[in-house]
Amino acid sequence: CYSIKPIDAETLRAAARETGGIITVEDHWPEGGLGEAVLSAIASDGGQPPFVKLAVSGMPTSGEQGELMHAAGIDSEAIVAAVRKLAGAGARA
Repeated sequence: CYSIKPIDAETLRAAARETGGIITVEDHWPEGGLGEAVLSAIASDGGQPPFVKLAVSGMPTSGEQGELMHAAGIDSEAIVAAVRKLAGAGARA
């Protein structure tokens, strides 16, 4: 992901410690995207916090933006579900 280089790995790790995990959301394929860049940056110290990567995983079709984001699992409902998943994982830890 060229637009955030260099990635501030220490800030990401600190945010993960403070919040209990990291969620990335991108409106394109997951390969080579923001999620991979963040995961690579935070995993370099040998530990990995809970991590959820939301991205488009199927061939997109035509439609309204909201419909497409919902179909791809990257809309606000998916983000809320990911937050709840991480919060639940933290409560069990």
